[in-house]
Amino acid sequence: MPARPRIPDPRKGALEKFAFDLRQLGAGKVGVSWIAAQEDTEASRPALYAALSGTRLPNGMTVSTLLRWWAGNPDEEDPDARSRDPIWGWIQRLPAGCDAQAQANDWKQRYLRLSRAESKRRSARDRSWKPTPPVQIDTPREQHLLIEEIKGLIERTGLSQDMWLLFGPETLRIERYLSGRVIPNYYWIYQIVLYCEEFIPDLHRDDETDRLYAAAEIARRARVRERRIARNASPARRGRG
Repeated sequence: MPARPRIPDPRKGALEKFAFDLRQLGAGKVGVSWIAAQEDTEASRPALYAALSGTRLPNGMTVSTLLRWWAGNPDEEDPDARSRDPIWGWIQRLPAGCDAQAQANDWKQRYLRLSRAESKRRSARDRSWKPTPPVQIDTPREQHLLIEEIKGLIERTGLSQDMWLLFGPETLRIERYLSGRVIPNYYWIYQIVLYCEEFIPDLHRDDETDRLYAAAEIARRARVRERRIARNASPARRGRG
């Protein structure tokens, strides 16, 4: 990744205009390298720079990280304020009604509108694309390990036999994760830990979230690997060989 991203042309579309304006917002403020070096920064330095190039839509965590320092003000955040949103929760920690909170919310809504528009554009493009036939795979060992880790956390609450009391209406979603049908993303791993934290006094939320998220990423890569192996072994692929 170059030390500085390409300068986007705001005349070429909404994505480049967003990246261009984001660069302008950060002019004269703390630099990307400095933001990336902070202990609570979860986005990588290359990802932060890439968000300023306008070549592709960055994920919410990356944009939120830049906005926290350029639109918000971490020095004004209330460290005791709680939020279930691991991406945009810092906005709620700002003083209610302050200029920084208003500006951060405006940028958040702009990003969400752009994200929805990009999603529609990709869907329209994908409808004209013939996908590769799906392949069936067994749940890989790495995903079984993730499932056991989540089950172990739930068992520590003492409510593993009454998960509805723990997760309420989200119980069906959690059961999908435990069945191996879906791998939870960072947001839902954080939610699982947050629900369980109320019943486990000595639980370290951030450490537990990081541990489960690392296991989820390993499981996700394992599924990609198994699908690739299955495709290469399929009769259609062998027939083309």
